[in-house]
Amino acid sequence: MIPDELKKRFRKLPEPLNLYKGTALPANFALPDNILIFYHDYCAPAPSAHHRYTLVFPLANMRYCLNQAEYEISEGDVLLIRPYCLRFLAPESRSYQRFFITFQLPSEQEYLPENPLMHLSDESVIFLQKILDTYQEGNNAELAITLYKLLTTLPPNRDPARPNTMSDGVARALAYINQNLNLPLDNNAIAAQANMSISNLARRFKAEVGTTIRSYIQHQHLEFARYYLQKTAMQIDEIAEQCGFLSSSSFSHFFKKATGLSPLEYRKEPSPGKK
Repeated sequence: MIPDELKKRFRKLPEPLNLYKGTALPANFALPDNILIFYHDYCAPAPSAHHRYTLVFPLANMRYCLNQAEYEISEGDVLLIRPYCLRFLAPESRSYQRFFITFQLPSEQEYLPENPLMHLSDESVIFLQKILDTYQEGNNAELAITLYKLLTTLPPNRDPARPNTMSDGVARALAYINQNLNLPLDNNAIAAQANMSISNLARRFKAEVGTTIRSYIQHQHLEFARYYLQKTAMQIDEIAEQCGFLSSSSFSHFFKKATGLSPLEYRKEPSPGKK
């Protein structure tokens, strides 16, 4: 039975002028998709960037560098990292315990928090618990809706970010690399984007990032290749193209040299054995 109070509210509703036009979602509205939740307790060996949105939930005090800003975060904080943003967990952090929610969107959404640094409210903790439940149950539709609700309830943490020591030129070089990993990357083009000579960029890049330009590109290609092999049904030649290789044979040679497995062998490995 419908309660009388609810019936009264129904009767007060006005007749619409247009019976075929109702409320609408914002243009290009989309829910989070391809959601992954996992835990890490180690520090990656080099800065990285990728095409997914990432929520970081620290379980201890640590320092994250995003592009040219630093964030001191601790348990109860939440850090939103947008696609292609260079991220790096400072190696001197006392602990690396944190868990992630990563997801994809076809475009930037209005409901995403503007401030990268937020903290968990009582309401958002409830949504976080439900996210873990629905993820483990495999209820993907409910998972997407609950993650959307979490993102709309995260209050901003007003602590300002501190600038880090990365120079503008190196930051531009990294941004160019990470946004063009599907192309055969050339040091001349990278240096031009950085507005630096090749030799100066190579020196500054090694000093600030901790690795050479070539090693960094190879690291990123390998991470993307692992993702495509693990999480998609893309053909090997498609993955090779997305990773900037001119042929699937050169890609396969690179991948086997780095991992000890061919791309097909790696794809067949059970998930717990994949890094």
